[in-house]
Amino acid sequence: MLDSLARMPGDPLDLDAYGADFDRRFDALRGADAWKLERLQEFHQPENPSWMRYRSGETAEALRMLEQDRPELLEMFADLERRGARVLRVRVVEWPLTPYLHWELHSLHIRAQCGEHIRIVGPEALTGMENGGLLPEVVTLGSEATYHIRYDEGVLAGCTRYTDPEVTAACRSAIAALYENAEPIASFFPREVAAAKAPRA
Repeated sequence: MLDSLARMPGDPLDLDAYGADFDRRFDALRGADAWKLERLQEFHQPENPSWMRYRSGETAEALRMLEQDRPELLEMFADLERRGARVLRVRVVEWPLTPYLHWELHSLHIRAQCGEHIRIVGPEALTGMENGGLLPEVVTLGSEATYHIRYDEGVLAGCTRYTDPEVTAACRSAIAALYENAEPIASFFPREVAAAKAPRA
């Protein structure tokens, strides 16, 4: 399903509409999970001060700024737990690490410590799944929505939304299968990332 998602009809949403729709559905999650697959290795987040500091070479300050998000993240994931909801993410990691991915893995490590369920796979886990190109960036929310996230030169631009429950179930199942055989970031990060030199952005 993941490799054919882009060819399926859905609802195109621009960035503002995507943000509003996602926030509404995410806030309404009760007794359900959000699943995310991240495949691309390069992004650009001009709205994120930490990433912009990292990009300019201020690595230590950028990582310090990520730590400032910890209280808010702890509160968000505690609220999700009270609602019986979880966020589960599969992050594909290729070597050598891109500057963005090196920075993001630090961010994801903090998110995992705060309550997000994050596991790592290499591209070999996708063998046979990418014959038509790289898998898309996908988020599912409960049983009612799937988002194929769109980027313009690495910058978030919007999404295509699918509300067919069968599409969401199939995407969720595919991401969950990758998650089942993936490595928790709790063991991956200290071994592969913590001591790695920051690549030049």
